[in-house]
Amino acid sequence: MFQRISTKEAFEQVYPILAEAFPVTELRTKEKQMALLKKEAYRLFAVLDDQKEVCGVIAAWELADDFLYMEHFAILPQKRNGGFGGKVLDCFTDWYRKPIVLEVEVPNDDLTRRRVGFYQRHGFIYHEYPYLQPPMREGQDFVPLRLMTKPNPIDQATYERCRCLIYREVYQYYADDACRIHKK
Repeated sequence: MFQRISTKEAFEQVYPILAEAFPVTELRTKEKQMALLKKEAYRLFAVLDDQKEVCGVIAAWELADDFLYMEHFAILPQKRNGGFGGKVLDCFTDWYRKPIVLEVEVPNDDLTRRRVGFYQRHGFIYHEYPYLQPPMREGQDFVPLRLMTKPNPIDQATYERCRCLIYREVYQYYADDACRIHKK
């Protein structure tokens, strides 16, 4: 069901799925996304259906021994709303056997509430801790998001630790003691 992506040819199959599913504020340029394949902590997986066809993508980071940061999860539009995405998510979280942290939009309209609800139905816990996603591309602003975790809720100290690791390793930013964010 999951095939690790490590070549340009395989990357070319999954990047269009990411580009269709995510706004530009939540996705790197194609070149920068592909360059991540060289990073030891980065994991990019094609999601395969029963016919071994690529129908989705999961991007994740091994940032610590005790959790996995899932940066992107996308399923082809024709495979959505029938339970396939939920099965893939459950299979991935069972397969990885590690607590997972991910970012979601603040649920302030029907679509964003549905996205949060999807993750909640699959065991993720929504946290109200304020979180800003650093810019994914030059000239962009920070994006207000929230973190969700599975299988357990996290306290403020754990949230800060996860946030700092994500900022430093994924976005190349760091947060100082006053919680200001700086580019590395």
